[in-house]
Amino acid sequence: MTEGDERSSTSNGTAGPDRPRSNWTAGRVIGMVFASIGGLIGLALLLGGIAVLVAYAVGRDDGYFTSDREQLDSETYAITTEDIDLNVDEADWVPDEILGDVRIRVEGAEPVFVGIGTDSDVDRYLGDVGRDELIDFDGGEPEFDLHEGGAPRTPPGDGDFWVAYAEGSGEQELTWDAEFGRWTAVVMNADASRGVTVDGEAGAKITWLIWVGIGLLAVGALIAAACGYGLNRLLTARRG
Repeated sequence: MTEGDERSSTSNGTAGPDRPRSNWTAGRVIGMVFASIGGLIGLALLLGGIAVLVAYAVGRDDGYFTSDREQLDSETYAITTEDIDLNVDEADWVPDEILGDVRIRVEGAEPVFVGIGTDSDVDRYLGDVGRDELIDFDGGEPEFDLHEGGAPRTPPGDGDFWVAYAEGSGEQELTWDAEFGRWTAVVMNADASRGVTVDGEAGAKITWLIWVGIGLLAVGALIAAACGYGLNRLLTARRG
């Protein structure tokens, strides 16, 4: 046997060292991915619950979430909102209480009127009356859609169709237990005269919102804890 053959025989007869086998199987990798995604979802729910509870605790005025006070100025006889559609086609089993309470405050130099009525009733009263319809705020400035027309036939307080209203001198506050339907809010001078200038704000009280925050907090904590436990098991697992 030659020296070359001897070296070849020795090389072929000696097994190389075994490569270490990774514990990261496809199943463990997939498990890590899903556990990580679940943990992020749980964290998002947890943070959302905290945000809702903080807003509920410190972001309310006498229980109401309230908008900034804005000045509304119209040369017409009335300022109205766009149609407020509160899910008129909602299923009968849904209680009206889920909508919460609405509060509107207005104040002007002259005695003012603020009221809420159904779209159809308000349309009948203001159908041919000059008015500005509030459609948006742009940089704090109100945007109106002008409806040209004449003066109302009667002062707004004479109507019996308002579901809630307030009128008089100084600040006037309307509160309304919201119901499903289509509604319009109206601000006018109490004597129905032309030229309406008021400072106003609107708010809503939603008492069940605290339970949404608690629910998000609890579900988020459970999901995050479960996914954290799963990640820990996957990271510490060893092959048998």
